[in-house]
Amino acid sequence: MNIGELSARSGVSPRSLRYYEELGLLTAERSANGYRNYSESAVELARTIRTMFEIGFSRDDVRQISPCVTGRHDTVDREAVMDTVERMRDEMTQRIDELVATRASLTDFLATR
Repeated sequence: MNIGELSARSGVSPRSLRYYEELGLLTAERSANGYRNYSESAVELARTIRTMFEIGFSRDDVRQISPCVTGRHDTVDREAVMDTVERMRDEMTQRIDELVATRASLTDFLATR
């Protein structure tokens, strides 16, 4: 699929997709005219990368663990990424707890109408 179709299906802007490719997080074949041609698996990968960036993880963290969260575990040195994955999981847990508390506060406010 071309970059426009990948953008439409993944919800990730073409600019971001090009950036992910520049970082080596996303790959595309090039046609004879130079256009990008992405595989079907790029849809979920692009969404996952975008989500990790939205959460606030660094490029290095995303680069290191993206194979782990996309089912390509066999392409990484598990021991080398274990500390990063544990830290990122713990950070996500903390953010989730903060979001749940904020939602509860908003719900309490709405109940006082």
